[in-house]
Amino acid sequence: MPGKPERPLRLIHTSDVHLETDTFGSGERGVQLRDRVRTAFGRVIDIANDRSADLLLIVGDLFDSARVTEEGLAFALGNIGRAEMPVVMIPGNHDAHDERSIYAGLAPGALPENLHLILEPDGKVLDFDHLATRLWGRALVEHSPDNRPLRGIPEPQAGLWNIALAHGFFMEEGEIERSSPITPQEIERSRYDYIALGHVHVFNDVSQGGTRAFYCGTPAPLYSSENSGWVLSVNCVPGEPVAVERLVVGE
Repeated sequence: MPGKPERPLRLIHTSDVHLETDTFGSGERGVQLRDRVRTAFGRVIDIANDRSADLLLIVGDLFDSARVTEEGLAFALGNIGRAEMPVVMIPGNHDAHDERSIYAGLAPGALPENLHLILEPDGKVLDFDHLATRLWGRALVEHSPDNRPLRGIPEPQAGLWNIALAHGFFMEEGEIERSSPITPQEIERSRYDYIALGHVHVFNDVSQGGTRAFYCGTPAPLYSSENSGWVLSVNCVPGEPVAVERLVVGE
C-alpha cells in the first residue's frame, strides 16, 4: 500500500436511494412511500453535514429510472446543494448513462456547484488536493456481464487517500456470472484504501487484502429486509486501519 497522507479523511457513503420510483403507484399510498424515500435522502445530507464529512459519495441508483419529473429532479439536486462538502456521484444500473440517461440532457449550470458527477464510461479521476485525496469511478452504461465496474482503475498514488466508487455485484469465484461483476481479486489488486460499492441493498463487508470495500445498504428501508435505512461513515486516519461505522437513517 502506498505511503499515507498526514491528514485524516471522513467520508459518508450512500447508494441505492431509488428516488422517484413509480413502482409504488400513483395513489395516496404511492405518494406516501415516495415521500419516505425523499425524507431518507434528505436525512443522508443532514448526516453528512452533522458529521462534518469531507466528502459525500453517492454510488449509483440515486434515481430509480430516467422517468423523473422536473420537480423530482429539482428536489434531488436541491438537497445535494445543501451538502456542505463536495459530493461525488456515479450512475448505477437504474439510472444508467445510456441513450435515455437523465443526466445527458442536464445543462452544466443545472448542477449544484458541489456536485462532481462522473459520466465517463471509461472512468475519471478526481483530485481533491486540499483533502490529499484521489477518487476514481466509472459511469455505468449497460448493466451486463461484460461491464466490469473496476476495469481500468488506476494505480494508487503515494501520499494520497485512494478511494474508488463502483456499482455492481460482488461475485466469488465459481458463482454464476452476474451483470456488472466485481471480484475479490479486483478489489485486492487495487490496493486502494477504500472502495465504496453500490447495487446491493444491504450492508456487506467484502474487503480483500489491505483494501476495505463495503456495500452501505439503502438509506430507505423500503428496498431491503431491514427495518431501518443506513449509510456508512468511513474514517481514514494515518497509521490506522480504515474504520467503518453504520449510521441509522431516521425519518
